[in-house]
Amino acid sequence: PSGTTEKDKIPVIVLLHKYTNTGFDTKMNHFIQQSLEKGMAVFTMDLLGYGSRIEEGTSFYERYPSWSKMGKMVTDTQAAINALGEIDFIDKNQIYLSGYALGGTVAIFTAALQDEVAGIAVASAFTPLRTAEKEMEGIHTYSHLYGLIPKWGYFIDQPDKIPVDFPEIMAAISPAPLMVISPEKDRHASIKQVSRTIDLLEKLSLKVYG
Repeated sequence: PSGTTEKDKIPVIVLLHKYTNTGFDTKMNHFIQQSLEKGMAVFTMDLLGYGSRIEEGTSFYERYPSWSKMGKMVTDTQAAINALGEIDFIDKNQIYLSGYALGGTVAIFTAALQDEVAGIAVASAFTPLRTAEKEMEGIHTYSHLYGLIPKWGYFIDQPDKIPVDFPEIMAAISPAPLMVISPEKDRHASIKQVSRTIDLLEKLSLKVYG
């Protein structure tokens, strides 16, 4: 925000892009401008395999065969959070994550692992894997289509056996508040199963806004 000084302590949003965009997409400008006008800083970046990091994503598994692209995206987001916490005018107790589609998924994973996340807001970010229908973004999408988490591929034929799913991951975000936006006609997600997940989280007394 204009007029910010080192004496200020302002909140910041880490804004993570979707599958087809980069961290510098002009479509984000309206949201960024609104955030700045409200006194919030915004941080964006290219996730692995997008924008300035396309080549890095292409050869990723040749360089790091035992890693996962999702793990790298989460690690990069954690590094961004840690770096923001070192900036004088940033309130390190008010670092928030927001993302759409892929960006929302990365935000969910990161918030579950990073205590410094004050809250998250995601859109079209998930559908439960154990109950995902074939046309939905289930295990095959993560393991084969995008190669985000290859080892999940072991559970393609037995989705009910996968050791962790989004309800458990999102439960780990507590006590930070969580906002979930899921369109009724999202062809990649089941609004019924997403709503069921939200209901389960609310029973655990999580602060969920669906």
